[in-house]
Amino acid sequence: MTSIIKVDEIQSKSGNGVSADLGKGQVLEVLSSPCDGSSVTVGSGTYAFENVTGVQTLTSSFVDITGSTIAYTPPSGTSAVKYEFQFHHSRVDTDVFSSMKFFIDSDEVVYARLQISGSKVDMRQYFSWTINIGGSANTNTGRLASWTSAKTLKMQAQEYNSSYDVLLHQSNHFASSSTNMFMMPHLTITAIR
Repeated sequence: MTSIIKVDEIQSKSGNGVSADLGKGQVLEVLSSPCDGSSVTVGSGTYAFENVTGVQTLTSSFVDITGSTIAYTPPSGTSAVKYEFQFHHSRVDTDVFSSMKFFIDSDEVVYARLQISGSKVDMRQYFSWTINIGGSANTNTGRLASWTSAKTLKMQAQEYNSSYDVLLHQSNHFASSSTNMFMMPHLTITAIR
């Protein structure tokens, strides 16, 4: 049996008119998966995740990070979308020096740039950025005036030069062993009211 509730107005506890912020900040949907080629269905549609099966070797030119790309349309009523990408970052040489960018379609979100450098860096990295919706668009922060159709979200990366070779999705050492091991990336998109 299906139940339906219909109301003309929702008032605050004190009965003083409509509470305009009712439900603000609540999660509308979470789209999440390892980057294993899965198709995941949420309220706004069905989304295919990239299938990452091996290491990605960076060069001195920016390239898309495998696993980071998804075309997403948030559900109606969304005021913010949170993009979260986890990936493993390691080195060929002793030192690493890599730069990363985040994009909404062809626009780089300038303030979201990520720099990874150090000696013997071999660890899972976590990138997160919230895209606010409404008001004036701003490519520096990634704010969008509106979002009603699919937009492609992705990351790009480069190594500084060949003296700082960088590998993604692979660890050089695991469990006291120097054997290379594949580490699958993971992507999560959260729509917030």
